[in-house]
Amino acid sequence: MKNIKYLILFIAVAFIATGCHKDPPKTYDDTDMTVTYYNTDFSFNSYNTFVMPDSAVLKTNYLDDSEVTKFYKSGGTSEQILELLKDRFLGLGYTEVDSVEEASFIALPTVLMTQSDETVYYGTGWWWGYPGYGWGWGYYKNSNYYYGWYPYYPWYPSGIPVTISTYVGTVVYEMLDAASYLAVVEWNESHPDPQPGDISPTLEINWQATIEGYTTDDGAYNQERALRGTDEAFAQSPYLLK
Repeated sequence: MKNIKYLILFIAVAFIATGCHKDPPKTYDDTDMTVTYYNTDFSFNSYNTFVMPDSAVLKTNYLDDSEVTKFYKSGGTSEQILELLKDRFLGLGYTEVDSVEEASFIALPTVLMTQSDETVYYGTGWWWGYPGYGWGWGYYKNSNYYYGWYPYYPWYPSGIPVTISTYVGTVVYEMLDAASYLAVVEWNESHPDPQPGDISPTLEINWQATIEGYTTDDGAYNQERALRGTDEAFAQSPYLLK
């Protein structure tokens, strides 16, 4: 939104940004996932206007300062995601306004880029297509994500340790109720020192879309998948159409 601070709720990134590892095979399309949630008790017809933040939120545990700066530069990933989300809501019949006071909801994009390492063991001589190695579904315990076409290495006590780095991107779009946001901001300002028993107003999120998958070194490929996931998220949400 224009000159407004907002709360980071469901943190989440982008396939548009670039990872730092060897490109995976194109079959990683099959690992992409788009999930939408919405408040079934809410009438979206009551929403007419929206406001955008000045930038997308980025959370990462491996991008360096120069990569973060690139994310936020003019024409960079942050601006691309904002424009992408804005165009979708405009296309659904909503009107963009300049302040949260005028808005029905805040269109909030958040980006999470995470890197996780896992040490696995394989026996000498076990390699591509040989016993002990196979492609299938695997559970990556450090991130609690299921991945398709995940290289599975059986554990050998006498095997050679290998560290596998996994790079995952998640984009989260949210419709944050503007009135509830303002109520929370006002409550926080009037309660600088909350006491036990003080109850803050509830921050309402009536729609959320999560787009998730591996990131790769191929920026164009990542962007293609992010756009496809965005299209899927709105296709799954016909109730948003004005």
